[in-house]
Formats: sequence, C-alpha cells, structure tokens
Amino acid sequence: MSNDGMKIYLAILISFLATGLFGQTIDSLGLDDNPQLTKYESDYFNKEFKDWIKDFDFTDKKIAFLTGSTANKHLTKTDYFNEVKSRLKDNYGMTHSALYLTEEEKLKSGYDAIVVSWVKLLTDKRRRQIMTELSYKK
Repeated sequence: MSNDGMKIYLAILISFLATGLFGQTIDSLGLDDNPQLTKYESDYFNKEFKDWIKDFDFTDKKIAFLTGSTANKHLTKTDYFNEVKSRLKDNYGMTHSALYLTEEEKLKSGYDAIVVSWVKLLTDKRRRQIMTELSYKK
C-alpha cells in the first residue's frame, strides 16, 4: 500500500473510531437520576459550557435541572439527558444554560449549579424560589 493509500486508510479508521466513541459517550449520559454527575456527564457539560465557564468545573458536581418558560418545572437527570440525546440524534442543539450558584445558594439548596433548558425568563424572585424548592429535596 502506498503512503497516500495508508493516509486515506488511517483517516477513515480514525473517523469511524471517533464516531463510535462519540456515540458511546452520548449513550452514557443520564443513566440514573442521581444529581451527582458521572464522568461522562461532567465532560459533556464542561465542553458544552466551555465559553461560559468562569472557573467552574462540572466534575463530581450535584446539578439540578429545570425547564419551562420561567424555569417552573423540575426535571430528573434522566429526563434532561433523554431530551439531549433525542435532539443530538436529530442533529439539533439544546437551548440551555448553566446557573452557577453562590456559596450561600449552594448551602441552602444542596446543589452546585442548575442547568435550565428552554427558559425564557428567570427573575431574581424565581431564582430565590428555586433555592427554596431545592432545599426541600435535600
């Protein structure tokens, strides 16, 4: 096999491996409802929010998930990632963001951060209500 043939062969092989690994990682998201993120889940969020992260690493963090136009519906981790998987398989993205909590909010809620999806309006009042709601889940 010529050098050019070998380069093409390696490029094809690497693309198949990368595709398989990406698919395997996606399938490893949201396998349980424990709010403590797994390695794959924290890797996903660290990549997804890399442009927004301010000295925040999702590794081993406890995350709450909310949706609805005013963040009024709590989701399980499984429900959240089922939507992510569905949208990724259909080549769509997610409209989501991360709310990084203050030390006081972390103590009150028992969570390190909140991931919200499809939220149009999140007021300070609603944020305080969320902290109270999460404190009951501790």
